[in-house]
Amino acid sequence: MTTARWNTLLALLVVFTAARVMTTHRVFNQTSDEPHHLASGYDFLTKGMYFDPEHPPLARVFFALPFLGTAEPAGTDARDRGNALLLRNDRYTQNLGRARLGNLIFLALGIIAVALWARHLFSPAAGLLAALLYASIPPVLAHAGFATTDMAGAALFSLAVYAATLFLEDPTWKRTLLLGLAIAAGLLAKYSFVLYFPAAMLMLVLMRRRLPILRLLIAAVIAFVLVWATFGFSIGTLQSVDQESVKKATDVFGLPRLATIPLPAPRFVNGVLVVANHDHYGHPAFLFGEKRWSGWWYYFPVALFFKTPIPFLLLALAGCVLLVKRKPEIVLIAAAILGVAMTSHLNIGVRHVLPIYAPLAIAAAYAAVELRRIRAISIALIAWMLISVAAAHPDYLPWFNFAAGRHPEKILNDSNLDWGQDVLRLVRTARRMRIPRMTVSLFTTSDLGRIGLPPNEILQAESEVHGWLAISEMHIALGRAYSPEVRVWLDKLLDRPYTRIGKSIRLYYIP
Repeated sequence: MTTARWNTLLALLVVFTAARVMTTHRVFNQTSDEPHHLASGYDFLTKGMYFDPEHPPLARVFFALPFLGTAEPAGTDARDRGNALLLRNDRYTQNLGRARLGNLIFLALGIIAVALWARHLFSPAAGLLAALLYASIPPVLAHAGFATTDMAGAALFSLAVYAATLFLEDPTWKRTLLLGLAIAAGLLAKYSFVLYFPAAMLMLVLMRRRLPILRLLIAAVIAFVLVWATFGFSIGTLQSVDQESVKKATDVFGLPRLATIPLPAPRFVNGVLVVANHDHYGHPAFLFGEKRWSGWWYYFPVALFFKTPIPFLLLALAGCVLLVKRKPEIVLIAAAILGVAMTSHLNIGVRHVLPIYAPLAIAAAYAAVELRRIRAISIALIAWMLISVAAAHPDYLPWFNFAAGRHPEKILNDSNLDWGQDVLRLVRTARRMRIPRMTVSLFTTSDLGRIGLPPNEILQAESEVHGWLAISEMHIALGRAYSPEVRVWLDKLLDRPYTRIGKSIRLYYIP
């Protein structure tokens, strides 16, 4: 296959996948986090700072670029300010679609990085097939369609590991510069890069048995300068950007003085501290009907199993077995990502291990290309995957494989199933059915009145309900975990037929 033909096929795949994702933009309303990302991106572009520090600015800037010429949004927090931008000129779906366009850049980068990485390691055919498989994974398609940071983190992780692979083979000045650029982009995309990339780099170094320390230090300096430049070459203490940093530094590291030491780019460093503090205290998580704050060590293996197409898992497993001898770093990088994730207390979605799909896609493609004796089986598995995922369009976020059965909400929730994305579908259903009023319990950050929901009242625990009731799967899970009394009341209230709105909302009529 000529280079020109290979490039053309890859470009067609990128364009097709981007178009596929774009068709989902106006189907779903905002997920819970999107207003925060949009407002933070706007504030960073206009003021050089933002008030939601748990994510670095790179992806957020791309989401906010279409709003750069608009007036300052009203509101006192990131959610209200983000909603104000989305609701500007009463063009909610159009504004939401404009914000989400920025993520298509990272989708393209992710597909291209996987293709180049696999082609470099194996063959042009393996590169294209790995890109095709990666671009057909439901969690990748889902998170490429929202104005959130997970796709950017996954894409730039793949790009950085590919750059590191080239660098370790031949640490020229050009490759040193490219590695520094890739590391800086990864750091500015997602704070999990701080853990995932060093783990992957360690696997590469161990397998290649080569470490050009001086050039690696130069790449690190390049990355440092670029990150520092992004924050205006600022120097200050963590306490100067976050009054609670002393407590956080004490709780997480036992080092209260850390918050009072002048540091370069204190806002970036504070973001790392905020995420570490979040992980220290945990987050409400759901697995197999149980709620925990500290999570489970086996959460991500379970999430990966149920949220990944079975044929992809089979091919990836076969590829990992084959690669143990030829290119063990692919297997070890995937294992390192999973191992790091399994130490986390933030068990709120498979999106937090999205980078793992790059090495797994390469392993799956390698198996399909190399196992010539069972080529028919490989083709059947790939066809099964492509057809089953296409049939799920546009519901890539709540997608589960057949092993989850008919009630995946009993296995996982949160951004695996219900991230508040189906409220617009409820609005359209209510209009079509001419519902005059309803009681709601919806897991959403949307302004319900402004996006068109009929007059409504919020469901109160243990109250008597009549008429139309719309309730999110996430709120059902939260309610059942709240107390035994609320669980009994809720189970009795919901023990009746309902209409499913999208995949995450139940609509009842209670006479």
